[in-house]
Amino acid sequence: MDTSYEYIFSEFKDKITDPDLLLFAADLQFETLLSLMNKAIARCKRAVSKAVDLEDRNNELAQYNNSLTDEVVDIITEWMTVFWLQPYVNNLENLKNHINTKDFNQYSPANLLEKIGDRYDKSRKYARGRTNEYSFLVADMKELKT
Repeated sequence: MDTSYEYIFSEFKDKITDPDLLLFAADLQFETLLSLMNKAIARCKRAVSKAVDLEDRNNELAQYNNSLTDEVVDIITEWMTVFWLQPYVNNLENLKNHINTKDFNQYSPANLLEKIGDRYDKSRKYARGRTNEYSFLVADMKELKT
């Protein structure tokens, strides 16, 4: 059975908390999620290419022309999370607050920026680890030279 974009988007939305995303008009929400998914695919398609061709999809029907395993969907949505966090890390207002703040208490903007950066790094490392783990599992060892 083909895997729909909606299924992937639903899995992604289960991983994040963003009430603003849910308030977007349906077409804007779709375009935003499609953009995140395209970036995620660019990041992980080579690692999963032995198992599935992520380029074999139909954007008009909003689905893949094949069935993606839960592991592949998880890898895609983890990378989507990384790219979803990126604008928060690169937010100019957060940077200005970080540079200008004098009060580095628990609720300071600098602390917020540090926590967002930490969360981004953890997400990126986790997504990279999942991608690497998957690529090792589906690797074709016959083609390796000794």
